[in-house]
Amino acid sequence: MIQRLKEETSELHEQIEGVNLAKQIMDHSIDLDTYKLLLLQNFIAYQATETAIKRFLPGYSGNKHKQLQQDLEQLGVSAEIVTENDIFECHSHAEALGAAYVVEGSALGGMLLSKNLQKCKQLASVDQHHFFNGNKENLKDWNSFKTVLEQYEFSKAEENEALKKAKQTFRFFQTIFDRKYVIR
Repeated sequence: MIQRLKEETSELHEQIEGVNLAKQIMDHSIDLDTYKLLLLQNFIAYQATETAIKRFLPGYSGNKHKQLQQDLEQLGVSAEIVTENDIFECHSHAEALGAAYVVEGSALGGMLLSKNLQKCKQLASVDQHHFFNGNKENLKDWNSFKTVLEQYEFSKAEENEALKKAKQTFRFFQTIFDRKYVIR
């Protein structure tokens, strides 16, 4: 199932990487205001997705939005914004697994981004990064999730549900990343 999810969402994944503010971390051009916006966008997306996933996956940690909230608080950015159109829902266990594939898989990219943050001169004043922390412990959640996904016996209908929700999750992140929120 992991291979199918990877193959059938790869185009969406690449599209999002191409327009995401995180690419400015990779080329070391990100400034503090852009970094704050990136954190806020990610907070909004992760809070919505992790909350929906938790409803169907008991024991799901869903702590990425909490790390992002710590970053925002440290930088004096309010996470209290109007998000009435930023609704994300899961309606089944299979959908939650599809969404979690996207959310948990982001840990791999996060490791690469954390290494490049150190080279971003305009972020030198940031004492600690909670979300992009480079902690290898973050990969434990991904590996645990992969085990859950591999052990789950999907029906054909559930496979399609999970795949559809993974694609919707990528699109949801894209919608959030396309918005230009006002930093307060």
